[in-house]
Amino acid sequence: MNVSLDESVQGLLDLHLTRGVQPSDLADNLFDVEYTDYALKRRGSVLTLELSYQEELESFSQKVCMRYTYSMERYLIRVEQRVGSSKFSVQWCRDAAIAKAIADVTRCLSNAGLTAKAISEVLDTLPQDLISSIGERLKLVA
Repeated sequence: MNVSLDESVQGLLDLHLTRGVQPSDLADNLFDVEYTDYALKRRGSVLTLELSYQEELESFSQKVCMRYTYSMERYLIRVEQRVGSSKFSVQWCRDAAIAKAIADVTRCLSNAGLTAKAISEVLDTLPQDLISSIGERLKLVA
C-alpha cells in the first residue's frame, strides 16, 4: 500500500495523541445484558482489564473475553481476545502500530530522496516518549 507522507505522519501523530478506549468507557458495557464479567488488575506499571460477554450465534452461544492492557499514563497498549477456552490472541498492539507508522514515514522520506542520515535526523525530532516507547525498533527502521 502506497501511503503519502502526510498520511503516514498523521497516522503516527494519531497514535501518539490518542490514548485509546478507557476502562471507564468499557465499564458502561456492563449494563448490557450480554456482558457477564469485569475485572481490573494492577501489576507494577501495568493495568489489565478483562471484560467478558456471551456471544449468541445461530445454534449456540460462546463466551468471549477481551483483555485490555494500559500503561500508568493511561495509554491502551494492547488488546487481546479469547473465544471460549482458547488462548488469548493479540488483536492490536500499540508498539507494533507505532513501529509500522514509523516504517511508513521512513519509507516515504526515503522515496522522497532523503538519505539514511537525514531520515535518522528527522526521526530524532519525534517526541521523546514516543521514541522511548519503541526503543531499539526505531534504530532498526532508520
